[in-house]
Formats: sequence, C-alpha cells, structure tokens
Amino acid sequence: MILALQTRGPSATTAIQVAGAPEHRLLRDIKECSPLDQAKIKKWTCMDPTPSNSCLHTMILEQCRLRPDKTAVSSWDGDLTYHELDDLSLRLANHLMELGVGPETFVLSCFEKSTWAIVARLAILRAGGAYISIFASNPPVYLESVITRTKTRILVTDSCYTDRFRDIVPVVVGMSPEWLRSLPAGSQTCETVRPDNACLVLFTSGSTGTPKGIIQTHQAYATAIKNYARDLQLGPHTRYLQFDDYAFDISNLEFLVPLILGGCCCVPGPMKTVQDLAREINALDADILFLTPTVAIKLEPSDVPRLKTMCVGGEPLPKDLVSKWDGSATKLVNQYGMGEVAICCALNRSIDVVGGAKVGRPSTGAIWVVNSSSPEKLAPIGAVGEIIIEGPHLSRGYLDETATRRTEAGFLKSIPRWMVEMHPDRTHTRMYRSGDLGRQNHDGTITYLGRKDTILKLDGCRIDALEVEHQARKCLSDKDTVVVDLLGIINGQDEPSLTAFIYLDEHPISSPPVASDVPLLKDAFADPISSAKMKDIQASIALSLPRYMIPTTFVLMSWIPRTASKKIDRKKIHMLGQMFYLARLEQLPKDVSYAQKI
Repeated sequence: MILALQTRGPSATTAIQVAGAPEHRLLRDIKECSPLDQAKIKKWTCMDPTPSNSCLHTMILEQCRLRPDKTAVSSWDGDLTYHELDDLSLRLANHLMELGVGPETFVLSCFEKSTWAIVARLAILRAGGAYISIFASNPPVYLESVITRTKTRILVTDSCYTDRFRDIVPVVVGMSPEWLRSLPAGSQTCETVRPDNACLVLFTSGSTGTPKGIIQTHQAYATAIKNYARDLQLGPHTRYLQFDDYAFDISNLEFLVPLILGGCCCVPGPMKTVQDLAREINALDADILFLTPTVAIKLEPSDVPRLKTMCVGGEPLPKDLVSKWDGSATKLVNQYGMGEVAICCALNRSIDVVGGAKVGRPSTGAIWVVNSSSPEKLAPIGAVGEIIIEGPHLSRGYLDETATRRTEAGFLKSIPRWMVEMHPDRTHTRMYRSGDLGRQNHDGTITYLGRKDTILKLDGCRIDALEVEHQARKCLSDKDTVVVDLLGIINGQDEPSLTAFIYLDEHPISSPPVASDVPLLKDAFADPISSAKMKDIQASIALSLPRYMIPTTFVLMSWIPRTASKKIDRKKIHMLGQMFYLARLEQLPKDVSYAQKI
C-alpha cells in the first residue's frame, strides 16, 4: 500500500491518499478503531437498556411486609425493625403530604448520622418527593443557591437544628423520636409517584461558586442496585455500614442497598480516628462498607476480622493498600463511579498489586472509550481516551445549565455514529461524557487513568501530571504527597514553570489541615531540610521521563488542601500556587500563606 500525504490551504489541513483510491481523505475522518477491535468492543458493550420499573420505597416496603420483625436499622441511637421503620416513615410521609409534598417536590434533609435520618429519607420518598441532603454547616451562599434553584420550601431536620434554618426555609419540620411517634398513624403512601420521577438531587460539595445539581430517578437507582447486589452477592444477610456523610452520593448507596435487599443499615456513632472506625464496624457487625483509599489504608485487616467486603474508590488505589489487604479475609473491591450515575459504573473484584487502577467491568450499562478530543471517534483497544458511560443507571440530568458551562463533561446531545453502527437498537440510549481518561484492556476491563484536566502543555509539549507524580512518589513515603501543576503566565517576559507541590509528613512545618484556612507555602529548594529530597525527585523523574517533564519549581506545603469528599483539591492548590509563584517572581517573601488574599 502506498500513502501520499498532502497539505493545502493556510491551515495546512492534512489529507491522506491510499494508492488506487479515487479520492483524498482527511486524517480526522480516518477510523482509529479497526474492524477487529470494533467486533470485540461490540461484544463487551452488549447490555439491557431497559430500566427497572420500580420505585425505591415500594421495594423497601416489600421487605417490611416480608420481614416485619427483622432489624432494618442498627444504630448508635436506637434500632428499628422493618415494621417500626414502616410505621414511623408512614406517619411522617402523611404529615409531609399534608404540607404539599408530592411527585417532583424537592425536600431538604439535614441530619447527622442517626436512625431518624433514615426514617426521614424514606418518608420523603413515600410522600412522593425527592430529598436533598445538606450539612448544617453549609455556608449561607451555598444554601441559598440550592433553595432558589430547586424551589424548595420544606426542610426536615433534627430538632436541634430547627432554629438554624427557620429564617432560611419557609417550613422547617424539626424531628425528634417523641414527636414522630406522636403523629397520627399513617394511612397510605403517595400513589401518583412513578419510577421516572425524581428520588433525590445530589449537589456538589464545594462551598464556593454555584454547585451543580444532579437529578436522580427511582428507576435509575433501582436498576443499579439490582445489579450491584448481583455482582457483590449481597442479600438479606448484608449489613452495610453508613460511613459517608449524608450530603455525598455514596451515602445513598449505604442507605438504599441494605433496605431494598432486606438487610440491615448500620449507623455508627461519631468517629474521629481509625480506631473509632474499627470499633464501630465490630460493634455493629457490619460486613461491607465503602471507603476512600486515604481512609482504607489506615485500617488494619486484623482489627476488623468479620468484615467481608471493603469497597474503595474516589482515588487511585496505591499498591501498598492492595498489598495490605491481599490474603486477608476481607474482599477488596475497586468501585468506580460519579454523581451523574446511580450507585456505580464499574466494579473490579479481582484487584492485584500491578493493576490497582483497573476498575473492572460495568455493573450496569456499558462503558466506552473514545478519542479524548471527540466522542465521535471510538478509541482502539489499549488506547488512552475519554470514558463515556451508557445505560439506564444514568441520572435524568442536571438541574440547570450550571454544570455544562464549566466543563466538557456532560450528557451527549446526540448519539455518535459508531453507536448507531454497532448497536442500532440503542439509538435512543443516554450517554454521559465523564471527563475521565481510561483505556479498554484486551480482556474487556476498563483502566482508569485520571482526569483530562491533569494533562498539561508546556512549550507545545504534552505533559501527563499523573505520570510525573507517579515517578516522584518513588522518593517519598506513603504519608507524603506530591501534586504536579503548571504555574506562571505567558507574558513574553517570564517562563511558565512545571511545578511540584510537596507535602512531607515529617517536615517541621507540616501540620493537620485547618478548616477555612490555607497551608503555608515555601520554596522547597530554599529550605535546608527539603532541598536534598527535591534533587532526588528530579533525578528519579529524569530516569524515566523526558527532560521537559521534570519539574523546575518545588513548593513545600504544610498540608494538602482537600475537598469535602477528601480528594486532593487541585483547583485550590493551583490558585495558591499561582499567588506564591507570582509573588516569588516579584521577590516578595516566600514564607507566606497569603490567607488574607483569598
């Protein structure tokens, strides 16, 4: 075969000609995915696109009928049988219906972990409404945004928070066990709610800017829970620990999964240390939970001998975490997902030390990998691209356009041509462009490789920040942290700098994070304790990566900012770093936190 390349026009558009072919073709029109790869991917992406036709509360009430005397909730502040859960939630549901709650009505819910938070959530669903979980500590600006955009007028909360919200929400229902039991016995659940109605709205946890709202439906969660239970072999024996705070998406899984299966929802008391966590797991006899790797790696397998399954997600799995739990009685499961999808996207139940980033296979629906620049081009097997999620477990969408204005991630407005060709029966399917990078492996599994926004460009060179961080960690301890970013501006005078932010656990300036504050930043090379370590990191990176991928600026941080969901807050680090870097260029003091400027 003979290929002829030709460029034409001022933009030098490249065309390719195959010898003997009657026409030119642009490179962008060439299919990257071979027919052989397409055939394999087609087989891996077969799925049932039909969503469940059930409402969540209906599924829970079926368990109330089947197991009235079994413990539904085991909590630090009181247990409930399925019969008691049915009775108390119906009393509150009828009260909420009298206040005007019905299908597509959004109701705020604010509780610390407790039995009564579960009763309140179930009652809102039985009244036909959808719950929005918030923190009592949410800033007023955040609450105002949520309330205004959802047109919420009712809030259900623990009685101790009643005064906190009285001037913010028109109707505040302050709950206490005594008040709840004093309500008239309920009569019936809302009969007009449908599986495609909203069941909850999930808001991002950020306290600045406008949080995006994700609307989830009954049928999406019901579909995902059925498959999740199948894949993890869960059932009436399941005792799921409620570890996550209620405002985060995982808490919905921890609440709904055990109750829909006839299992037990285990609600721990306040926990401040990993020893507290282990104590609560054992006291509640929980056999499954979800943790981030940051928390999971601190837990000792020997301290929780009866824990059967530990799901981890939200961050890449470190090898040390996998090694620590390998051979223990507890099954380690890598769980991958995002707020736009109910429960999860994929599960990996066969984790090994080498393949910690492998998130496995879809639990519901299908996962595709496309060209990171265009969802219209399907990526070949093994190639890095953007992950797209398809299936009946996708949320209805966003509350408004807030989310789509800020990122390329979002629900596709049109179905790609390759989908029409490969699965013509799914031309009306829904697909979500995640913004995550990954690859489809030759066994059909998916490997997660990070966010698209960790790709940096310096002087026209493409730099994968995650790869630089991986190489830098070879010189750091498990308790240290490194975050790579690009600082500076292109102004013709100063050069942007590839920068490594370093947290050294044993350094004298290191300290625990402080809420509503920012860490101390220092020039790591100017610090006599850390300078040698920085040189070692540069040398280590130079062994594996090109010269342009070696950071030239190193910033020592007293602690690493994290989001409310415990993930590294790269945006905040970038903001602080820019201020530090620009001040450094102006020869301002470097040993400054700049708190007064935020």
